[in-house]
Amino acid sequence: MSKTELNKQWIYKLFLELITQQETRDSKFAVRFEEEKRKVEVELGQKLDLNLSEVHLIACIGDHGPINVTTISEKTDLTKGSVTRITQKLLASDLIKKQQLHDNKKEVYFRLTAKGQKLYKIHDREHRAIEQRFMHLLDKYTPEQLTFARELLQDLLEWDY
Repeated sequence: MSKTELNKQWIYKLFLELITQQETRDSKFAVRFEEEKRKVEVELGQKLDLNLSEVHLIACIGDHGPINVTTISEKTDLTKGSVTRITQKLLASDLIKKQQLHDNKKEVYFRLTAKGQKLYKIHDREHRAIEQRFMHLLDKYTPEQLTFARELLQDLLEWDY
């Protein structure tokens, strides 16, 4: 077998291993998420009954607010029904508020409350830390290797195995 074919076999084997590890990684992530949520609760001074989709919806509103259900749905890849359900919960938790624009009384838009803004900032800080660690991981690769990795990952995202 040629070196190229061996490399392809190794890449395939590693790809399968990565997929198989996803369940383990998901459970580790769930533990980390709960740990981070507890830290946020201490910082906010409030117990949070939020899942990751709900936190990311707060981030979306923080990034793009005022924003309506349709746009939130497009930006988060959640259905409009899911967005509506989550926004109701976030409204009840006083993390977001509804508003109507002066020139459009029909459309409802969402903004963060002061409490939601605080949670948004904490979430943003944590995301920046993760991104920094990820960028540090990528520092060991050459520009050519990074180009290849980007192309491979894009192809894997589009590939229907």
